[in-house]
Amino acid sequence: MKTVNGLQDIPTNKNYEGYLWWSDQQKPDVYDNQPIVSQLDKPIWPESVTNPFIIEGNLWDNDNKISYLIRFIDGQYLVYKFELKGISKDQITKHKYLPNRMPGIDKLKFKEVWEEQPDEFCNGFNVLKPAFIAFVGFEKQEEKQ
Repeated sequence: MKTVNGLQDIPTNKNYEGYLWWSDQQKPDVYDNQPIVSQLDKPIWPESVTNPFIIEGNLWDNDNKISYLIRFIDGQYLVYKFELKGISKDQITKHKYLPNRMPGIDKLKFKEVWEEQPDEFCNGFNVLKPAFIAFVGFEKQEEKQ
């Protein structure tokens, strides 16, 4: 996991699966393997916090195996980048969650990554501990059938 400086560090020329939920909308803007585009004449990455702003977002770049998490907390954007390329399947637990107000999307998919770390309660032996959980796309209703 890596914290990035801000929204401007997320490339807009990549294809993403995910969503951006704007403060003035009742449901999120959903992206299905497409570049992020500005909708309703909003700047896609505002230079400063203006209205409307992105309340939350999750974007998955499947080609590069990179996930971005966006949260707006206490008047500022927190943006995290998760690189999943090269992580062993043994260190990953898959999770699925129900979406909110996303028609056609059955589940939000996430991968929880575990890292080996020494544990004082296990005599200093390495144990797997949770490192981060990253968004990795959607499970669509037609995929379930």
